[in-house]
Amino acid sequence: MSTPRSVLIVGAGLAGARCAETLRGEGYGGRLTLVGEEPVAPYERPALSKEFLAGDRSADDLLLRPSGYWAEQGIELVLGRRVEALGPEPGGTVVIATGARARRPPVPGAERALVLRTLADAVALRERLRPGRHLVVVGGGFVGAEVASTARGLGLRVTVLELGPAPFASALGPEVGRLLAARYREHGVDLRTETAAAALEERRVVLADGEAVDCDVVLLAVGAEPARELLRDDVQACGDAAGGPGHWTSAAADGVAAARRILGLAPLPAQPPFFWSDQFGLRLQLVGDPRGARRTELEGTGESFAARYVGPDGRLLAALAANRPSEAAAFRRELACAA
Repeated sequence: MSTPRSVLIVGAGLAGARCAETLRGEGYGGRLTLVGEEPVAPYERPALSKEFLAGDRSADDLLLRPSGYWAEQGIELVLGRRVEALGPEPGGTVVIATGARARRPPVPGAERALVLRTLADAVALRERLRPGRHLVVVGGGFVGAEVASTARGLGLRVTVLELGPAPFASALGPEVGRLLAARYREHGVDLRTETAAAALEERRVVLADGEAVDCDVVLLAVGAEPARELLRDDVQACGDAAGGPGHWTSAAADGVAAARRILGLAPLPAQPPFFWSDQFGLRLQLVGDPRGARRTELEGTGESFAARYVGPDGRLLAALAANRPSEAAAFRRELACAA
């Protein structure tokens, strides 16, 4: 396999940044260009719903690398430019790392609602979160839960609308969902389960049953969809655009893997998926993939608990640790050995 004369990485998120860093780190000496649609250098997205939103970290604090790093590495950073189409790249390779965009369901007003995916989104939301105001979060996933937790810490009233019977019931199981639902309510959240939004207005959310919830801020947090418009057979892909699970560690590993494929290097040993979330005083750490679990073995209480997700053959598929960092590390080792 010949080494390309140039590599163009479209998407300056974590996956694209790790791809560029790995190429240089493994000795690639060709032209290397990293193009990002946002006007800021690659940064950490997980903090947007937590420390940045709370005002504890600045935009500069979120940067993945110091400002001079990219030029020092000979990586051409092109920011604030959206790639609409790809032409031929003679002798070169294109990597698509365009990530994902916030999902907007076909609900009246969804196209105008606040979402949280980018730094600009976080800045707009942070300006609206003031003590005493009422925030309605449509969607009980990880982003919605983290924003709700941050907003409560800032002194806002918070209502969360969850379509399922409990938060994360489909992803983490009903047992964990019930624990988290109780936790949210203990922290003063008006959690409404099995509740759908029929229309989103600037200061009101109309529910499917006709009830209207007045508020000061509405956040639409119903997941993300991969940005795959530029994918084609002759390009590499990594991160969310390649169908990744949307987690920080997976995107980082996928960027590294793409770089190694380009250079013809052997893949690194596979690691189980890993994800974490900070919400309502809980550090949740999930290792593995709980989909396909036959049963959930739950131990502990709402302050500290662990869940083991066991497959039909009795094999451990995934594990969740809440405020149990040592157990999370043990779960990672156990699942890595079983991979």
